Amino acid sequence: MAEPLTRSQQSLRGKKIADMTDTELRDWLDACTKMEFHVKPAKARRSWKAGALEAEIELKSRASRLGG
Repeated sequence: MAEPLTRSQQSLRGKKIADMTDTELRDWLDACTKMEFHVKPAKARRSWKAGALEAEIELKSRASRLGG
């Protein structure tokens, strides 16, 4: 089975969300969305979905801090 993630997305695996740049967070959000539909076990899908949610929350909190 072909790997659905790009090299840049694969390099983000294991990296803490708080340590990612905004660009990396957007890339990670895309990776989580891809993988949520790619993996079969429900537990794995929930894990990817939770990762996407965590990345969205981090992006929104950064935007609110910068926006005022």
